Amino acid sequence: MSKPKGALDALLDGLGIKAIPVYRRRGHAQTHARGTLHEIRNKLGDGHLVTVLRCIRQTKGNRDELWSETIGAVSDVLEQRPRWVARGGDLLDAFDTIELRTLREEAVSLRPWPVRMTLRGFIYRELRQRLDTAIDGDLFGKEAA
Repeated sequence: MSKPKGALDALLDGLGIKAIPVYRRRGHAQTHARGTLHEIRNKLGDGHLVTVLRCIRQTKGNRDELWSETIGAVSDVLEQRPRWVARGGDLLDAFDTIELRTLREEAVSLRPWPVRMTLRGFIYRELRQRLDTAIDGDLFGKEAA
């Protein structure tokens, strides 16, 4: 008899993602990022985590970019820019035009700086170009007062 799935695994099932142990090789729609997923879920809730994973999983070319650094960086950016999250489809459309793999590879090449933090800056830059200029020409990404 197997034990019932935890809340995180049930949430991931709904998104077509499986968290696997680090000793197993990742396949399509699989991640080793259980710790990062728990961190985000505990800090910001299920809704935020679902939005982060949808930005990765449901956008062109990013389906399998479920690295802990990528998930964490997307979460960090969206936490700071709720206005972008509120735009729903526009946010997903913006992620359709961003190659998360290329940005992550560039962040990895810049080590010893932390990959998640470097990647966060790259993702922010790309989203700001696509989302802020599309609204009001605000090139600095300032939230409305």
